[in-house]
Amino acid sequence: MFSSRFFALILTVVLFSAGLSAQQSASGTSLSIEVKDTNGAVVSGASLTLTGPKGAARNSVTDLTGKFSFEDLTEGEYRIKVEVPGFPTVLRNVTVTAGNANQSEIPLQLGAILESVTVTATRTQVTSEETAVPVSVIGREEIERKAINTTGDIFRTLPGSSTVNEGAFQVRPRIRGLDSNRVLILVDGERLNNSRTSTGQSGVEGGLVEVSQIESIEVARGSGSVLYGTDALGGTINIITRDTPSRRDSGFRFGGVLNTFYTSNENGRRGNIALTGAGKHVAFRVAQSLERFENYWTGTPDSEFLQDLRDQGVGITDDGEVLNSQSHAGNTQATLRFFLDDKKALRFNYERRRGADIGSAGLVGTFNAFFPFSNRDKINARYDAVALTRNLQRLSISGYYQTQFRNFTNVLTVPPAPPFFPGLYQFSETVTNTQTSGLDLQTDWTFGGRNSLTAGASFFRDENDDSRLVISASTPTSTTRRVSTTKSVPDASLENVAAFAQDEFRVTDRFKLVGGVRVDNFKTAAQPTIGFALPPLTAGQIEDLNIGSLASGINTTRTSVTGDFGGIFRLTNDISISSRIGRSFRTPNIFELFFTDRGSISNIYVVGNADLKPETGTNFDASVKIRRTHFSGSATYFRNSYKDFLNTVAATDRNGDFIFLSQPGPAVQVYQTRNVDRARIQGFEVEFEAPFKISLGYLTPNGNFSYLRGDDLDNNVPLDVISPFRTNIGVRWNNYGKSYFFDYYARIVAEQTRLSPTFLLPVNQGGNGGPEKGFTTHNVSGGYYFRRERHNFNINFGVSNIANRAYSEQFVFAPARGRAFTIGTTWEIR
Repeated sequence: MFSSRFFALILTVVLFSAGLSAQQSASGTSLSIEVKDTNGAVVSGASLTLTGPKGAARNSVTDLTGKFSFEDLTEGEYRIKVEVPGFPTVLRNVTVTAGNANQSEIPLQLGAILESVTVTATRTQVTSEETAVPVSVIGREEIERKAINTTGDIFRTLPGSSTVNEGAFQVRPRIRGLDSNRVLILVDGERLNNSRTSTGQSGVEGGLVEVSQIESIEVARGSGSVLYGTDALGGTINIITRDTPSRRDSGFRFGGVLNTFYTSNENGRRGNIALTGAGKHVAFRVAQSLERFENYWTGTPDSEFLQDLRDQGVGITDDGEVLNSQSHAGNTQATLRFFLDDKKALRFNYERRRGADIGSAGLVGTFNAFFPFSNRDKINARYDAVALTRNLQRLSISGYYQTQFRNFTNVLTVPPAPPFFPGLYQFSETVTNTQTSGLDLQTDWTFGGRNSLTAGASFFRDENDDSRLVISASTPTSTTRRVSTTKSVPDASLENVAAFAQDEFRVTDRFKLVGGVRVDNFKTAAQPTIGFALPPLTAGQIEDLNIGSLASGINTTRTSVTGDFGGIFRLTNDISISSRIGRSFRTPNIFELFFTDRGSISNIYVVGNADLKPETGTNFDASVKIRRTHFSGSATYFRNSYKDFLNTVAATDRNGDFIFLSQPGPAVQVYQTRNVDRARIQGFEVEFEAPFKISLGYLTPNGNFSYLRGDDLDNNVPLDVISPFRTNIGVRWNNYGKSYFFDYYARIVAEQTRLSPTFLLPVNQGGNGGPEKGFTTHNVSGGYYFRRERHNFNINFGVSNIANRAYSEQFVFAPARGRAFTIGTTWEIR
């Protein structure tokens, strides 16, 4: 009932906005823009984006005289973004006065630092310097230069971030020490996370988004719950996909793109072809890609390295091939945009992602795990309108439907030990089908020239059903088998309705305050499900665990309120300082609430817990940012405190005694996920970029440094998944026309000795066997860019892990890739 009212409310808002737009008359106010290079020559074909108050954007291209005029503007402050092949992106602020033909000239300067715009940090277009949120923006050109195998690889070199897992599909981000189950991943502002797979055991894989389809990636570190809700504890990642071409005022123009990529290490191949077109009223883009990655090789391993890995159960050959690390995938994307006029547009998008034969790197032998398939389908529609009234600057409404359908299979094989043990073979296949529908409404307002408000509402609903098959026998060839189709998770759903508002008040020309609040209502329901049953426990134990209603059906409702407040002060035109404090949360998901079955360790049994509370955090950030023409840098200190962290612990009854299953045979201990942990994570993040002119072009030293310290406040011991010191340092060269480039960088990760006593135990006692080793890798790349108004070509070469060092990313089961030679190309007609 509540969700249907929500849909009706949004429809009413759209119709109301159309009426407002129809009533608004032309103001007669225009802005003429002229773009020139450093020699004063006009630049035609420059892409212009005019962003009005609170992110109302309009796009165009300069004509043969280097000019373009935007008509029918309202009075106020605007930002112009200029993008020209061969030049850094330029951002300029201009003030438009009512009733005038305003003019602006924008010079382009070679060697200047790229100016980045983010929408993720504030839900509106602002420069990185104008937000109190630490944010990194990785554009298409940088993605091509890094020659990455999978989307997750991009997080290896960003401040405050690292990765979990290996392979060409399953690499997931870790931000400020928190795994991907506590990081919100968006695709074009819409949730990729879902409440069935976003868990510590199997978070959302970056490989669900194909690299060739990505235009940019924005990473906002720290709390993002006020704007985006649950899961945004450690940070928010917004993957922005490639869109249709901009609107053309005359004629219809077709274009196309061909991307190729090859890496020698795992014989990896990826190809993508896209066809585009744009006119005055419609634009489109259709694309298809295929990728194949075989097993990868680690660096040159010595006997000690191999033995350490094999002691941990990693499947690896003597020459370093990491078994079961392959993946195959394909991607289809189609986007259609209708320009109702130069202020309103409708966008429709369809994406189909198919993954197959996806291995879990190194998991072979006694325990083998893989994904026979992992598929994602998504359709969405978005309506955008700008400059509706003098105060209402933008209205955006979007809706989407997404399915994530995948098969996780594991095989346990324990050889017989006659005469006492006949052996054990167990084949387990779990197919999850999660369907998500979502809506998002956002309005952007300005009041009095100094006050800007972003307000809106959002809705999503995850519906999940599983199917499961377990075959047990003494050996793989045994004809006596036991077959079970019992389910670990009942058919369940999680629904969220939220309202949010964030206000920005400019106290003076140099000082502004930003504050926001969000209210979320969650409804979780589990249905009586054939195949799902409670374990063999006594009535008293079931009562102590409070799980009696799991099989018969249960409904829970909870409300979360979050807020944040911060300020940005510009000391000079080049230096600004900012700080903010905010609350964040993550609601328990379907897996944590309802999973009831044997765990991955054979002698434990995990039961659900419908009484779980949300994990919450209090997050503080303080930053200083410097931006000059030839130097850019920032330094951030953060201190984040969390409570009610979820952890799976041994369950006890009302007398404090451990609970075991009531069944014959070896004792099986019962575990349950509970809110038990408090944690604090704090640290520093520093980054810089400093281009300077030399005789052959521009040389740009660049890098970032991160320090993290994590503490388990309940047990007074260090957190065990925190990498303390991470440094990425390098230098980039490009010629004056940005046609040629060379890039070198080193990744330096310090040894982690600050670990809990349990973690430092020997491997045969369930520990890590000592500290997490540090490592250094060296990487180079280079290439050529041929740019014209309608034709682009580039070719990139790279060598990663030049020394072919054998190492593992910290707190990752499988070893990292060894040396890889890569080559990528892009052929574009537009």
